[in-house]
Amino acid sequence: MGKIISQARELGLDVPMLGADGWDSPKLAEYAGGAANLNNTYFTNHYSSSDPSEKVQNFVKAYKEKYGVEPDAFAALGYDAAKLIADAINRAGKADPAAIQKALEETKDFDGVTGKMSLDENHNPVKEIAIIEMVDGKQTLKDKIKPQN
Repeated sequence: MGKIISQARELGLDVPMLGADGWDSPKLAEYAGGAANLNNTYFTNHYSSSDPSEKVQNFVKAYKEKYGVEPDAFAALGYDAAKLIADAINRAGKADPAAIQKALEETKDFDGVTGKMSLDENHNPVKEIAIIEMVDGKQTLKDKIKPQN
């Protein structure tokens, strides 16, 4: 995506650009030909490390202390996946695969770093989405959108 943005800016296209979670890369500014090229670009993501919520900021702080870098969406998703399975095992009350599967299927309002989620009939998480605005090469949380019921 960075190369596409770079080429668009070289051609004089100073229009908003939109994308999805694949933009979540610390090298995006480098590939885009500099941080200024990313201004007026937006993408959706699973979470934002700039989300002011206490849960997110505690996760970001702990992650940085342990690994020395800011966590991206994949780190947050991995963390939530581990917590979700632990929650399901606790709710199942036993280490039985069928009971754990049933508990996972019944997940409602699990409060993760990437947002509050419930699993739908196809086992997909239904949760809010973060809208990220790139400002001078930095990801900033523009908005969060909750799913429509």
